[in-house]
Amino acid sequence: MKSMRTLYLCLILVVTTIFLCRSNVAWAGETPIGPKWWPSPYGEKDEAGATNLITPDRVLAATKIIKMGKVIRIGRDYERGMPLFGNRDFALRNLGGPNGGPFGKNKIIWNDEFLATEIGQVGTQLDGLGHLGLHVSEQNEGETRYYNGVTGAELISPYGLKKLGVEKLKPLFTTGHLVDMVALKGGMMNAGQEITVADIKAALEKRARTTAISSPATWCSFTLAGEASG
Repeated sequence: MKSMRTLYLCLILVVTTIFLCRSNVAWAGETPIGPKWWPSPYGEKDEAGATNLITPDRVLAATKIIKMGKVIRIGRDYERGMPLFGNRDFALRNLGGPNGGPFGKNKIIWNDEFLATEIGQVGTQLDGLGHLGLHVSEQNEGETRYYNGVTGAELISPYGLKKLGVEKLKPLFTTGHLVDMVALKGGMMNAGQEITVADIKAALEKRARTTAISSPATWCSFTLAGEASG
């Protein structure tokens, strides 16, 4: 099995975008995390969340810190032995190819595959804004809210999400910080061990004390967590 880097940065972006983009308008009731977090500062109809912060200026700024052009892989191959949540499975089959052709003067042939899996919580992934929500009423267990106040009824259908799909996010090209929790904790973390905001701040401060934060080695993917809180 090849080594894996958990995408802490993706999780930081998604959780921060959903729960920290709050309005200053008071709500008559309480949600499990306090005042309501909608409407979004990016507009009542917004479905892109913190990716709205990736402006042309930020893209240009990100390109200016590139020194080595080195690409660091933070994902892993999709295969049966990768981490899977709960009882989920990943089964990939080649159908005994070639499955098509020969076709045309150049006698082209091709292979087809069969895949049976769930696309969430299997291996490396990026959660969209429709992944996490909350029950927001103690009186009505069916009242659920997601990013920007979208309700479960507005979001869910048997054939995919009607709103907040990952396709609504804007292209991700920006600077990022590698948050090294192993170095902070002094070893590998246990399954289910919480990473707090204080942990993230401490890890970034530890990194800043040992090397310049602008070093090419510290930029690996993306994070807008600190700015998404508005």
